[in-house]
Amino acid sequence: MDLTQRLAFCKKCEKRTFDPNKGIVCSLSQRKPDFISNCSDFIIDPKEASKIAAKSYAAQSVPQEESSSNPIWGIIGVILIVIKLLFYFGRN
Repeated sequence: MDLTQRLAFCKKCEKRTFDPNKGIVCSLSQRKPDFISNCSDFIIDPKEASKIAAKSYAAQSVPQEESSSNPIWGIIGVILIVIKLLFYFGRN
């Protein structure tokens, strides 16, 4: 686990604090996170965890809405081309 991943873990912890010189640090040790895979003192901050989950959900739902409108225009375009070809070959 690199520092970025550990800091993401710490952002959800109640024991985090902010040092203007270091950034996010542990309130127990006043240092950047140095655990390997898990922090034994971790206590989830429900407010912050729900904020992060909401941001993640919003980021995932927006591209799906945008991408779902594009195939509709493609289908409409194909239908119009087929109708135009039918009229063209129907006259001859």
